[in-house]
Amino acid sequence: MTGNPADAQLLAAVLEHHHFTYGWLNPVMGLAFAAAGSYLGLSAARYARAATTTTARFRWILLASLAIGGIGIWMMHFIAMIGFTVIGSDIAYNVGLTAGSFALAVLAVGVGVFIAGAKRAGWPRLAGGGLVCGAGVVGMHYTGMYAISTTGTITYDPALVAASAAIAVVASVVALRFTTVVDKRGTMLIASLIMSIAVVGMHYTGMAAMSVEGPFGNPVEGMNPLVLMLPILLLATISIIGMVFGVLAAPSSDLETGHNGSSDDQGKPTVSLANVTRL
Repeated sequence: MTGNPADAQLLAAVLEHHHFTYGWLNPVMGLAFAAAGSYLGLSAARYARAATTTTARFRWILLASLAIGGIGIWMMHFIAMIGFTVIGSDIAYNVGLTAGSFALAVLAVGVGVFIAGAKRAGWPRLAGGGLVCGAGVVGMHYTGMYAISTTGTITYDPALVAASAAIAVVASVVALRFTTVVDKRGTMLIASLIMSIAVVGMHYTGMAAMSVEGPFGNPVEGMNPLVLMLPILLLATISIIGMVFGVLAAPSSDLETGHNGSSDDQGKPTVSLANVTRL
């Protein structure tokens, strides 16, 4: 370097960036996905609690994990990220890390729901599940952020990172509590709204922690976010439709032949409908 003050200012410069490039479109879409995923996940968790076989319980936990973790959390995160732009720099996403962040979200919710257990779960189990789930959500968010490639260097405010982590853990404990007790349409709608607001709040707190600093000139490698969004949005829409039909059909489709194939198990329900209410 030449020691020129102008060069020093360039190195220390912070690129202007925006989180609402398309106005309220991204946060509103993100909130909608968070609410839809939360509602479907709570519905699946309700059937998981009522499951009469281990296989059925794991199937419903998996569905709840995909709904809450994949649609409610990760899809909200990705849709909101499309509104993130850096003035004077292109943006691209590492596809592998982006996919890894999706897996983290689903796995974290699944483990959390499994730890929290059934309706009788106490606060120690809820707290443990919330810590695991919250840590996974934080890992998902910052893995997704690490997938971003810009000409500058992304840095974070430790205080806001800690705040986003705290929101994630508290929101996870509350969400897991909902998965163990909520079983009526009205309460599920309210719980879904609370969960979706918490997810959006955690995301934008984490985004507020970041800044893009010099020196600039890093190669921008990866896939254009708008190109990446198209197949993801299509898959998410198909998944939501499939989950809606899956949950709505649960009372009738869960009449299955027992795992040992004996005649006594023919038509034995894997979900006890006395413990759940229809949507």
